[in-house]
Amino acid sequence: MEVLLIAKEFRYPEYCDFMEEHMNSREFAKTLEKQVAGFCKSLDNKLPAYSYIPLTTDELRIKVMQSRLFNEIRAGEIFGGWLKSTPELDVKKTLARAVHEEYEHATFLEEALRSKGATPYDYHALPAQMAMFNAFEGLTDTVERIAAFPMAGEGVADYLIAKCLQAGTVPSWITDPYKRIHADEEEHGNYPFDILVKYATSTEKQERAARAVAMSLVLRRAYFDNLDRWVYEDKIY
Repeated sequence: MEVLLIAKEFRYPEYCDFMEEHMNSREFAKTLEKQVAGFCKSLDNKLPAYSYIPLTTDELRIKVMQSRLFNEIRAGEIFGGWLKSTPELDVKKTLARAVHEEYEHATFLEEALRSKGATPYDYHALPAQMAMFNAFEGLTDTVERIAAFPMAGEGVADYLIAKCLQAGTVPSWITDPYKRIHADEEEHGNYPFDILVKYATSTEKQERAARAVAMSLVLRRAYFDNLDRWVYEDKIY
């Protein structure tokens, strides 16, 4: 009930509508995709610092890249931590590949930061960032995990990477590593969608996944706001 109230407050009607009835798993996955896409579009009027597009100095860009480097490392830890408790072998294999890829992406960002004379890990996670990843880490069900992080969390991240690459105003020392990251994401196809179609087949599973997406988007917005405050005002909360 609390998550339903949050969903209403933050205008996630798809979650609220879902609560009324069980639906076909493919249609359900499409509903979650639509919800994530709507969240992404809501960012367009005022793009977060996370996207790099509003930033005007390398000093600010370095701060954002350090934060995003932390995300790559933390994502690898979380995917790896889920492996033992994931019963579905196909999902387990997907998570294992994701762990390797997150650390490859981290290497791309490390190299970019060092090219600007920055220390890659001279960074402390922001409060909202810690809360977001800790929430992901605490999920116990496969559909919750896939809906919250690969579908919602990484879906938003990749949307903003695409915006960054299309902007034409972001320096090449940033866009070059993100071109490689974006290409990797496109290679995978839509594996979160496929997993949810396969496993979110009951009312209970769908409710879990819907809650997880709502949670993920609420926490993602809080992280973006927290990052903006730190980048522009040097305040961590």
